[in-house]
Amino acid sequence: MSAAKNLVRLLIVVQVAAGLAGAPGVAALSMDYYGMSCPFAEMIVRSVVGEALMKDPTLAAGLLRLHFHDCFVQGCDASVLLDSTAGNTAEKDALANKSLRGYEVIDRIKQIMEAQCPGIVSCADIIAFAARDAVFMAGGPYYGVPNGRRDGTRSSAADTIALPAPTLNASTLIQMFGSHGLNARDMVALSGGHTLGVAHCASFKNRLQGEAATLDASLASSLGATCANGDSATAPFDRTSNAFDGVYFRELQSRRGLLSSDQTLFESPETRALVNMFATNQAYFFFAFQQGMLKMGQLDLKEGTQGEIRKSCRVVNSY
Repeated sequence: MSAAKNLVRLLIVVQVAAGLAGAPGVAALSMDYYGMSCPFAEMIVRSVVGEALMKDPTLAAGLLRLHFHDCFVQGCDASVLLDSTAGNTAEKDALANKSLRGYEVIDRIKQIMEAQCPGIVSCADIIAFAARDAVFMAGGPYYGVPNGRRDGTRSSAADTIALPAPTLNASTLIQMFGSHGLNARDMVALSGGHTLGVAHCASFKNRLQGEAATLDASLASSLGATCANGDSATAPFDRTSNAFDGVYFRELQSRRGLLSSDQTLFESPETRALVNMFATNQAYFFFAFQQGMLKMGQLDLKEGTQGEIRKSCRVVNSY
């Protein structure tokens, strides 16, 4: 390993430690939380994620989105995995989450984990591990995931209003992410997660209807043909949608951002410099993404009796 890579890894470890020490409510997290109780936890996750991505590389985007949609709604507590019940519509069945994928991967990991280390590893930690491994296996950066999260017992579709809408502008995005302690660099770097995956026409058709000045003509033509097939038709976020790289930001420079909330990052003077930096320096994007993920992964953690370790990620425990 090169000296530069060693230095980056050292910086990450130092910043993780500093973040854990300075953030309220996360004292239980550590980089080796399962070292004694379930030492092969991360290996189990990595094995199952690797097998899933070999069969379907598009699941990398799904697993990353699961982590983001979990953490931005009531914190990183695996509430996005809970099934709806007769008296409650859960987060996963909200309109904003209808296209989420990867639940079966998490279920498989949890099944193996319960056989090896029953009642030890939380679903929230499994999501965080799976997202990290999916990013890495798609060509992105590897980063340490502090663990020890607890699973929440509440999941409501109404809470998904906290998720960023695909039509938001940069100023609103900065404010929304800022309310979670994430700065503009974190927001733009995490938006770079859109280098993976696709979006449905329902999320980007507004670009065709009123944003011609910021939409490349050839992309507009292609998206128009896509949307002719209905709101459920999909288009990739960038030209390398199964590879985690900096192409997403170069697409924004060419006004080929798929969502309004993507293209606004280049159009706004508040964030354009960051887009340009990430577009020309993929290593810097990777580093900023690592830092953003470490911070996001610690949002509003459940402590003590606020959470549990679910036996099944789909239902709360019965006592």
